[in-house]
Amino acid sequence: MQILWFSLNLVFVAVLITALFSHRAVGEAERRGEAQSRLHRLRRIRLGLGMLAGLLFVLMAVSFLADMRING
Repeated sequence: MQILWFSLNLVFVAVLITALFSHRAVGEAERRGEAQSRLHRLRRIRLGLGMLAGLLFVLMAVSFLADMRING
């Protein structure tokens, strides 16, 4: 169970960092006045990564609590 928690934690952090870089890319694209189609695509990617990070956080918390219940 600890391996599952560690793996989820690792993936969560990687997705969160990627989401932050995606957020920066959206801000830079807005500042530079990029085309609306590119902005729309970047925003969709940012939203998807944010939702994935939220889901991974919940899964990570559940696996941690399950591990604590099993191992005391």
